[in-house]
Amino acid sequence: MGIIIFKNMKTLVVLALFVAVAFCQDGMKYAKRAESLVGRSRGEYVCNQVNNWVLFGKKDTSYQGRYMLADQYLNVGQRIPDAQRQPGDVIVGLNGAHCGMIASDKSIIHSSSSKYRVVKVPFSQAQWVFPAGWHIKRVKGTV
Repeated sequence: MGIIIFKNMKTLVVLALFVAVAFCQDGMKYAKRAESLVGRSRGEYVCNQVNNWVLFGKKDTSYQGRYMLADQYLNVGQRIPDAQRQPGDVIVGLNGAHCGMIASDKSIIHSSSSKYRVVKVPFSQAQWVFPAGWHIKRVKGTV
């Protein structure tokens, strides 16, 4: 690990903006991939398979080549405060029973067991989708 010394604050700000814009573009790409699944049958895509396909290109394999279940999303990526969520972030229940994808600052995409399909719902419904509470995770995808 090295230390980078910046000669002026302007360089540091430009670098920080570059990193933020790069993730935001990836996040939007992931959100668009998730949107493409809305309406698909839950028989075709359960919750973890939505996230696996969006982030890693395959619904049955993902993070570092291993199959990811909903509860495993609790153990990968960086935890993000709710107020800093971005499109493409993962939302996962504290009990690990369910997960979904942040589509925008106001909506979630997940595979609904009651509707039996992939749906897009307002973020305000997270309390019913994840009744035990949730974490927002920023997971680096590979697609």
